[in-house]
Amino acid sequence: MNFRAAIVIAVLVGLSSPASAQPYGYSVNSRGFLPDDQMHLLWRVDLATGATEAIGPTGFDKMEALALAPDGTLYGADDALNTLVTVNTNSGFSSPVGGITTNMGVPLQNLDLGMTFACDGTLLVVSAAQQSLFSASLETGLLSRIGDAGSLGVPITGIAARGNQLYGIGQGRDSTDQLVTAAPNLYRIDRESASAELIGPLGPAVAPYVNAGLDFDAEGRLWALTDRRDGGQPNLFSQILEIDPASGQAVRVIDSDVVGFESLATAPAGACTPAIGAGTAEDLPMIPVNHPFALFALILAMVLIAGWTFHAQRR
Repeated sequence: MNFRAAIVIAVLVGLSSPASAQPYGYSVNSRGFLPDDQMHLLWRVDLATGATEAIGPTGFDKMEALALAPDGTLYGADDALNTLVTVNTNSGFSSPVGGITTNMGVPLQNLDLGMTFACDGTLLVVSAAQQSLFSASLETGLLSRIGDAGSLGVPITGIAARGNQLYGIGQGRDSTDQLVTAAPNLYRIDRESASAELIGPLGPAVAPYVNAGLDFDAEGRLWALTDRRDGGQPNLFSQILEIDPASGQAVRVIDSDVVGFESLATAPAGACTPAIGAGTAEDLPMIPVNHPFALFALILAMVLIAGWTFHAQRR
């Protein structure tokens, strides 16, 4: 690497470091007390402050799971029509994979879905209702069960992958608002056998909830967004949690200002082992697309490169 390129990379890396401390995620408010035109929207959530930005309607009534593919495509899972979709992150508009709704190939019933991409690009889907793990076809949306039916043994409502590890968050309450003995806990999931191992309880900082979204950010921090219901109060603002993957203990970060979040997508799978001779995304300078200095960093780099090029041509 020459000296000039090193300077450009140093500038980009230096300006990107503050952005990594301000994580954002996508979620959908699948229920709540808002007017119809403010329901079932894709939202951008600041996980540090709880601030939210409405992006637009998804066009589906029960989007319960979101996951970012390695190429940055956002996928969603609708539990009303059992449909895998791609989601436009600029408008929220969602399109069924393969152009067909009900494409998961399972009977129309409540599944309580969560999903994540593994390092190998496989889209993994979990059903709390069936206590089962699936893989999903990105061409057709069809689900293929991994292991036996009910092999997880617990109602896991959200999953997140990091490296070769797969984690799950247990359902807090069932659909009739009765306590489920298996949750709220964090689990480690064996992808080959589709079995779950208890890591530990989330702890007293977590308010009562039904379902939750789970995902790692680019730095490897584990986050959850919970769909809160507590007895006779069904419409409570979703809680943002940061979870210790080693112990399962959660810290309440803040409550969002929206009801009904039960999905979360923050980043594609990270800490993936590269092929021999290949670099990883973590080896490259991170351009802070959500940071106020992002545009400045790019413009500065372009000016520096243009200046050096012009200077070289004159010599």
